Amino acid sequence: MEEPPKLTATELIAQPLTLPCGLVLPNRLVKCPMQETLAVEPFYDPPIDKFENLYAQWADADYGLIITGQVQIDIRYLSIKGDVVCHEHSLKEPHFSKWKRWAKIAQARGSPCIVQLAHPGRMSPAGAGNRPADMMPICPSSVPVKLGDTPHTNQRTDDYGGSPEKRLTLLKRLVREIREVCPPPYCLSVKLNSADYMANGGLSQEEGLDQVKWLVECGMVDFVEISGGNAEQTSSKLHSLFARSFHRERADEGLDSFGTKTIDKAPQISESTRIREAYFTEFAEKVQAMQSKVPIQLSGGPSPPAHTTMKTKYLPGFRSRTGMADAIDSGVCQLIGLGRTAVLDPDIPRAVLLNPSVPDDAAFAQSHIVRGQWFANMIPVKVVGAGLAIQFFYYNMRRLGNGLKSSPNASIPFVIFESVLETFRSGLSQTFGRILQSMPVSRAAKSD
Repeated sequence: MEEPPKLTATELIAQPLTLPCGLVLPNRLVKCPMQETLAVEPFYDPPIDKFENLYAQWADADYGLIITGQVQIDIRYLSIKGDVVCHEHSLKEPHFSKWKRWAKIAQARGSPCIVQLAHPGRMSPAGAGNRPADMMPICPSSVPVKLGDTPHTNQRTDDYGGSPEKRLTLLKRLVREIREVCPPPYCLSVKLNSADYMANGGLSQEEGLDQVKWLVECGMVDFVEISGGNAEQTSSKLHSLFARSFHRERADEGLDSFGTKTIDKAPQISESTRIREAYFTEFAEKVQAMQSKVPIQLSGGPSPPAHTTMKTKYLPGFRSRTGMADAIDSGVCQLIGLGRTAVLDPDIPRAVLLNPSVPDDAAFAQSHIVRGQWFANMIPVKVVGAGLAIQFFYYNMRRLGNGLKSSPNASIPFVIFESVLETFRSGLSQTFGRILQSMPVSRAAKSD
């Protein structure tokens, strides 16, 4: 019997996928959750004037699935000022109509859209959220953030900590209680951070795999997203692991945002040598061995340490069509998450990756360098310095929200200056408004 013809790279990523809940994704490309930082006080509702521009671009790009940026569940605790918040008045007008409008914008061309619900825990900085200045963030244990390190923060000894099984308790409760309220056909996904299982002081990889095992076997989750890195994990083993893997396997391919250039020509798919563009596929391959029927999504990767030099090569996630297709063809994952690429190339699925007129060797994300990394080295606080690079992407999402194009050449010092200037303008405007409101109204005005 003749074997069916092998699918091309374009055909592999263009395949539809039906999730366990019945939701059909038209293709395998997912717009990852990235914080838009566009919501404003006092309610942090969806900023429709901005989302009309931002989400309309992603809707027009033909993603298989759009995942929103973080929507915080507690207005007292935001991970960054500008997060959208689901608050106690969200189901009332005029708030509810904004949520409905957001859903229509994001799904206007048929791409499904789901919301990423979040709570920042101890990573909620002062000033981010409507809470008194002396109110501490909520977290599993009273463990301070260690600068440049990843402590094992759940040090509880009750039913929610003390052993791998007990540390799973909260996750299990969340999944079960959400499913009780939102059964299928509602879509429920869980996002896991693979760096949590590889950083010093973090969970063991075995414990991480146990968490994935429960998620894919519990019968309540529609897909599991595995991503890499967070604000604290600038010294995790993931960075050195990737550096070794990248230099060994793809040293001739080029660089990404944090090097001198990206790939000039996409690599070819080979069954004998997997492309491995997403460096944490090592963790995903162990997940693959479970032979799960629940789809796995691989997404992005962490920012490099603040001390990254221009000689250091990093590849945080998928960049080429062939790399994405190879991951799907090998069975390592069924969905490909695009985060930073979706900011700099919002229409890349329709224009490039799913476009059969673009040859494989030319189908990859544009070159982009986050300029001004030296500025991060000047910041004495490592967590702050390491987090500056993401400000570049926040800045570009704000540009998209304002109807402008992304600016790949913007530098970190410029982005920080623009942010400070905008904060000053906003504060000045609010102050001037308060002065006007406090001024006595003239008799003439009253008679009118």
